[in-house]
Amino acid sequence: MGTDKNQLVRGLKYEAAALPLLLISPVLITMGFKAIKHQNNYIWLIVGIIFAIAAIIIGFMGIKIILNALFNSK
Repeated sequence: MGTDKNQLVRGLKYEAAALPLLLISPVLITMGFKAIKHQNNYIWLIVGIIFAIAAIIIGFMGIKIILNALFNSK
């Protein structure tokens, strides 16, 4: 039972891609709520929610790939 290093690196790349989305999405959602309050503009809120959903999906995909790399019995 060994670690598949190619899959591990691939999973870590997914996690690295999810990290900026995790940091940007709460800022955009906050901006979106403030824009609704002042200008009745929903675009920042929608973009923030899409980024948050993408971050969750990409993060779970990365975790799945990392776990398969660590515990896959070939």
